[in-house]
Amino acid sequence: MAAALYNGLKVLTSYHRKGGVGKTFFASTLAYLLATGGPDKKGKKRRVLILDYDSQQDTSKAFLAMVSIPGEDEYMPPVHPEFGEIDDPDWGGTNTSSDILFDNPVYEYPTAHDNIAILPSEGNVDRVSALSAQADELEVNISRYMRDWFEKSGIHEDYDVVIVDNPPSKTPVSAGLMGAATHVMIPTEVNRDAIDGATLLLDRIDKINDDRDVPLEVVGIFPNMVPSPSRLSVKDKVGLQWLYNPDNRTSNYMADFFIQRRECYRVFERPSMDPSHFSFVHNFHAQAEMNKLYNHVVDSMWGEQ
Repeated sequence: MAAALYNGLKVLTSYHRKGGVGKTFFASTLAYLLATGGPDKKGKKRRVLILDYDSQQDTSKAFLAMVSIPGEDEYMPPVHPEFGEIDDPDWGGTNTSSDILFDNPVYEYPTAHDNIAILPSEGNVDRVSALSAQADELEVNISRYMRDWFEKSGIHEDYDVVIVDNPPSKTPVSAGLMGAATHVMIPTEVNRDAIDGATLLLDRIDKINDDRDVPLEVVGIFPNMVPSPSRLSVKDKVGLQWLYNPDNRTSNYMADFFIQRRECYRVFERPSMDPSHFSFVHNFHAQAEMNKLYNHVVDSMWGEQ
C-alpha cells in the first residue's frame, strides 16, 4: 500500500529513539547496497537519495567533503559542484536537508556513486524546534512539509528510494520526519534500554497510522552488534529472548537474523570521493550478514529478492 504515496517513491527512515544502536550504519550501508545491487552486485540497482538529518553528520561526512567550521563542533557542506553559482537570490551555493523545511531552493549533491545523491545534515537540525512552541503542532507541520516535498518536488522521476537518517531522539523533528516516511527500519541493541525504546517506537507508529490512509510500514527490527554465540552474556540472551517472545509485540517485526559485525562494511576513507573507498571486509560471515539485510529490505519494500 505504501507505494501509492509519492508517485511510487519509497521513503525509508532508519530510526530508534536511542543513539548508538546503528541507525546511521544501517542508513548509509543500505544506501550503498540498494544503489549497487547488493553485496554480489547482481540485484537491481536503485537510484537513492539520502536525507541526513542527524546532527552527528556521520552519513554526510561519509559521502561529501564537508567543511569544518572553526571553533564549532559541526561541519558545513561544500559549495555545490553543479549549482555553485546560479541566478537565484535565495541560493547561497550550498544545501542541507533542513532547506526542505524552510522552503529554500534544494539541489541534491552528487556523490562518487552513480546511483547515490545526498542532502547533508546542517549539524543543528534541532533549531527547527524554534519554529513552534507547541511540539504536536511542529511535528504535524514537519510531516506536512516533507510529504508535500516528496509528492510535488518531482524527485520520484530521479530516484527510486529516499533513505532518511533520522536524529536519535523523540523530538518533534524526528517524529515529524518519520510521519512522512513510507517505511521504517528499527535497528536495536539487545540491552534493556534499547529494547524499551523499540517497543515505545512501535506504539508511536501505531499513533501515526491512526491519522494515515496509507500506513507507515515497519520493514523490521534488527538486533545489532550482537556478540557471537560463545560470548553472549546472560543479559544478551535474556534481551534476545524478550524480543522474539511471541507474547511481546516486537516478535511480529523481528528479522530472522542478527547483525554481529558492524565492521563488515567499511568506509576506508572519509569523505568517500571514490567508489573504492567503500568495501566489504574479506569475511564470509560479515558478507553473509549484509546479504541477509539486503534481501530482507528488498523483499519487504519491493516484494522481491
